[in-house]
Amino acid sequence: MLKRKILSILILLFSVNTIFAQANYQIIINGLTLPTVFAFMPNGNIIVNQQKDSTFIYNSATGQRISCFWNFKDSCYYNGETGVIGVCLDPSFNSNHYVYIYYVGTDSTINVVRFVENNNLGTNPLKIFRYKRPGSLWQGPHVAGNVHFGPLGKLYISVGDAGLIPNNAQLLTNPLGKILRINSDGTIPADNPFYDDGNPATGNDDRIWAYGFRNPWDFTFSPYNDSIYLTENGQSANDEINFVQKGKNYGWPVCQGYCVPYNPLYRQPMDTIGGNGIQNYVPTGIIVYNGTVYPSLTGRVITSNMQASGPVTGILKYELGNPPFNDTITSHSVISPLLGTTLVQHTDGYIYMSRMANGQIVKLLPDPVGINNNNEPAKYSLGQNYPNPFNPKTAVRYSIGSESTVSVRIYDITGKEIAVLVNENKQPGSYEVVWNAESYPSGVYFYRLSAGEFSEEKKMVLIK
Repeated sequence: MLKRKILSILILLFSVNTIFAQANYQIIINGLTLPTVFAFMPNGNIIVNQQKDSTFIYNSATGQRISCFWNFKDSCYYNGETGVIGVCLDPSFNSNHYVYIYYVGTDSTINVVRFVENNNLGTNPLKIFRYKRPGSLWQGPHVAGNVHFGPLGKLYISVGDAGLIPNNAQLLTNPLGKILRINSDGTIPADNPFYDDGNPATGNDDRIWAYGFRNPWDFTFSPYNDSIYLTENGQSANDEINFVQKGKNYGWPVCQGYCVPYNPLYRQPMDTIGGNGIQNYVPTGIIVYNGTVYPSLTGRVITSNMQASGPVTGILKYELGNPPFNDTITSHSVISPLLGTTLVQHTDGYIYMSRMANGQIVKLLPDPVGINNNNEPAKYSLGQNYPNPFNPKTAVRYSIGSESTVSVRIYDITGKEIAVLVNENKQPGSYEVVWNAESYPSGVYFYRLSAGEFSEEKKMVLIK
């Protein structure tokens, strides 16, 4: 069983493939303080959360503040992954003017409030979700989350495990470490997978849609098939992109990243983004792009991250596999070095991003300069190892387009470097190197080719 499951793991490719240049963006709003999440309003204005205190409305054409939609200073608690986090508009906003905001309160509660927008101000606040997390405010992070409407007008909420007792993510009696699904007035749909009596305080928490998450920062619905794709901040070197399905368990804290050995009780991630054991990629914003401004991104999952300390940073593009379900990822690549928190595709087809550390909301502009249509140097390539799976030896082929300092390195599933196969200057040409893994245990490993500015990473499987 273990061998069959390992054999089915996708071979992932990592490469550098820039779509947006470092300076290729337009500042839409400047001078913000920790902007987390934002949304476009039908009139083109932008509603944006400042993590520490308030929600504002800005004119997207001038960048000028129009109003303070709601001041959370007296009720909001901010410390790390808390504060004023999520925001979205009702699908029927033009008629009901409902705005939904996710925030963490000074009373140690996690809240979603529905407001009625009136002349750019929030009115008639109604708490449609409230949960008092255990312990004090200072005991544990992982309360980041967001709110989005999905099919049938249902509101979905992502909630972290609160960092106190990770096993809360495995319990069906609380909302921590979960994706929740409610009606727009806070009532609970009877077709939720763990619905029993409609009362979250007794029996199951009827709001749960999926569970077993550590710190799910954001999620998105595909415009093609309504599938949910989610970013999850992992531990050490196990950031994940997940395909979220009704009633499924995503493993935390039993599994981090891929479950090894495979366990059919838990849904495997679509992809993991390796860290170095100390710092991770920390994915935050996520969208599925369906515009025409950036043709190479159409139909792809796009994510952002907000820190530059890990080995992978910037905006990533993910190629989806297994159509029409699109529930696997076959490769991911860095398409921009820009750091940001939230991604939004506007009706104009452009991607906009909040840059939390810079206090900005920016519009990403396509890079007018390309290299070989793909921004990959000609004649540089990394082949799939063969055989794969292998025991105990496998060969890696690669090609170099020009004289370069070349390295081929092996990493374990945690991102730790365990072997250096090549580290020297090479002339243009094709090469092969053999790795003898006789002293290493069965499992998933990664190998990376670096040559000048070119970099690719692929996966291999050792079975003994």
